[in-house]
Amino acid sequence: MALEEVTFYPVESSNVSEIGYDVNEMVLYVKFNNEALYYYESVPPEVWEQMRYTESIGKFVHTNLKGIYPYGRVY
Repeated sequence: MALEEVTFYPVESSNVSEIGYDVNEMVLYVKFNNEALYYYESVPPEVWEQMRYTESIGKFVHTNLKGIYPYGRVY
């Protein structure tokens, strides 16, 4: 799936503006307020679901994604 086909959801966070998930590729996307877009690979769907309903997106990224899943910057 191309990035253009991923649905992004706006979130209320001091650091994150939007999140999206490619279910076919199991890639989770996090767009920060500074417009930087990062991807996290091999993220199971249940982690995506947990993220969508967490109270703190920033804390979730730090605790449940960074250092656990391979990641990189899209732009």
